[in-house]
Formats: sequence, C-alpha cells, structure tokens
Amino acid sequence: MLANITGDWPYILIAVIILFGGSQLPKLARNAGEAMKEFKKAHEEATSSPLASTGNTGSTTSSAPAAPQVAPAALPSGSASPDDHVTLTRSELDALLADREARAKAARSADSPQS
Repeated sequence: MLANITGDWPYILIAVIILFGGSQLPKLARNAGEAMKEFKKAHEEATSSPLASTGNTGSTTSSAPAAPQVAPAALPSGSASPDDHVTLTRSELDALLADREARAKAARSADSPQS
C-alpha cells in the first residue's frame, strides 16, 4: 500500500544504495549525468541535421548516409579536412588496402637494385 502512495522510487533508491554503497553514488550520478548530456547532444545534432529539415523525420525506415561514389584515393590531395567522415564498405576498404600494398611492393622493388 505504501508503494501506491509514494511510488517505487524510494525502494529503487534504497536498493541502489545497498548495491553500490554510499561512496560510489557520486561517481554513479556523474556518469549518468554525462551520459544524459551526450544523449541530448546527439539528439540535438540529429534533429538539426539536413535530413531532419527535409521532412524525412516521419519515415519509418532508417537510411544510413550513402557511401561516397568517389574512392578516397581518387580525391585531390588537400581536399579532405580532419573533420571529414568517409564511409566505406568492407570490400571497398579491402580493395583500397590491396592497392596500397601493391604500390608499396612496387616502390620497394623499384628502390632495390636488381642483379
């Protein structure tokens, strides 16, 4: 009957104090606050993104950003800033790494004297 008057919060609070101890409560509260701040920040970024302003927020299907049509190796040098994000599929990444390996191998064989 007491739970109907006050709710379940006092019981939950008592259980948390017993499980974590009084000395761990400030750390637990700080971590929860930081997590809420990160969640709110991500929510604000998601709602202020260009996709959200085009009216696509009501769609039930989630769509990931499309992969770039141009491979990163084909971009002109100096065009990418440190804040740019590039999305690659696993096969594109494997092809990029194989190409880099082949170029390094060709450079090593060109630098080494052939007998």
